[in-house]
Amino acid sequence: MTAGFAPPALIINLDRDIVRWRSLSGALGGLGIAYQKVRAVDARKKINLIRRIVDREFVYPSENRNLTDAEIGCYLSHISALKRIVRQNLPAAMIFEDDVVFDDQFQQFYQNDLPGFLAVSDIVKFEGIHYPHTSKSGFLIAQGATSELVIRVKPTLGAAAYAVTRNGAIALLRAASIPDRPYDHKLAYYDRHWVDYAETEPFLARQADYTSNLEHERKVFDLDVDASRRLRRLQNKLRAPSRAALRFAYIAKFLIKRRLRTPRRESLA
Repeated sequence: MTAGFAPPALIINLDRDIVRWRSLSGALGGLGIAYQKVRAVDARKKINLIRRIVDREFVYPSENRNLTDAEIGCYLSHISALKRIVRQNLPAAMIFEDDVVFDDQFQQFYQNDLPGFLAVSDIVKFEGIHYPHTSKSGFLIAQGATSELVIRVKPTLGAAAYAVTRNGAIALLRAASIPDRPYDHKLAYYDRHWVDYAETEPFLARQADYTSNLEHERKVFDLDVDASRRLRRLQNKLRAPSRAALRFAYIAKFLIKRRLRTPRRESLA
């Protein structure tokens, strides 16, 4: 990333969500961070047009269900944000969903830690949702003043706040060309896209207590019956060792590349 460059914020926002837009744009403006609006794809209005243009079924194979209309809209909105980074030739940018609020240390993170983190990872996710199966810690990549940059063996979900370099955006656009799972699953599961990906510990942003557009508009048409659901769970367990091996291979690659790039640099603080 270009030295001294201040990554702008791209805010994914539905035109009808005026309160969210005012809240997040006001917070960013108060921090002195440049921002742009990325009009979110409104599935309520455009899903029929999307289905006519994109001649495919939006199926989430590993869960054996269709993606919801809201998930499709969310996915395509993030793709629009990534394309903007490439088209505007930005060295890097932050991508926010409009329901984000910041930690008290976010400004220090943005000014002091994020540039260094983006120098070692093309994707830096600084918001996430923990589940019982996600890792609470990870392999240390870099140390900053506000947080550590880590790779978790089992990454967190959520895609409400992350930064990405232009090279990372190009690679993600290639990897995410087929909407076959919710976007945050596509982003976080690095063993599927192999773009340099890491998360901060702790997170510097979180989702606010708004009603989720994804949950509010969710209409899941489950394709399973009980027997097939049990079979799918068994298949997932059987695949777990190979997925773990892929992730450890990815982490080893990342750590080796990091050491080759900066053999003597131990801290970004």
